[in-house]
Amino acid sequence: MRPQTRSGGAVVLVVSGLASAFALAACCAVPILLAGAGLSAYWLVPVATFGTQFAAILTGIAIVSLAGAAFIVLRSARTCAPGDLCARPWFRVTIVITAIVGAALLVASKLYA
Repeated sequence: MRPQTRSGGAVVLVVSGLASAFALAACCAVPILLAGAGLSAYWLVPVATFGTQFAAILTGIAIVSLAGAAFIVLRSARTCAPGDLCARPWFRVTIVITAIVGAALLVASKLYA
């Protein structure tokens, strides 16, 4: 597999996992956080409706995507050539932090649902 494909795959996986986790957390966890910050959560109604209708599918997508992105990035440190995008520290840190935020949203969606 080419390093560009590996990097693109990690980005696609982490974005899809984050989006799935956000859709799940939009019903309960995110409105609580926004209300605590003094912001309105009315704009989350369509996302929350979608998230509650497809909760089981979105949970599976989020788990597989976030775990896959973390696996690709953590494994890429050994398999990427120096100078490739997947070997750059800022890229790996960004993907791992995004995966952690997605995992936190997923856990919050299950705790507050």
